[in-house]
Amino acid sequence: MTERRFVLVDFRYTSDPLGHVRFYEAGNTYNMSRALAHAAVKRELVAVEQPVGWTPPSVLRPLEVLTESELVEAEAELKALQRHALEIVDPQIQ
Repeated sequence: MTERRFVLVDFRYTSDPLGHVRFYEAGNTYNMSRALAHAAVKRELVAVEQPVGWTPPSVLRPLEVLTESELVEAEAELKALQRHALEIVDPQIQ
């Protein structure tokens, strides 16, 4: 499942075990995995849509890098949130 996110600042992420690097350019909207979107939101790299009054970052700002450990942590958080939501709906689920 993917989510569309507006990129606030340039960043990169190594997207697969083969080491392919994916660049996300500020000012564009991309589809990204839920875990990647969650990790990027935590770092304030993306938003659901372009914020009112948003201006592109300076070209002198260094490229941000999302690490594999951040993505793993985001995946774990999303799974925990999903389990919690299911427990609220059906307390018998463990």
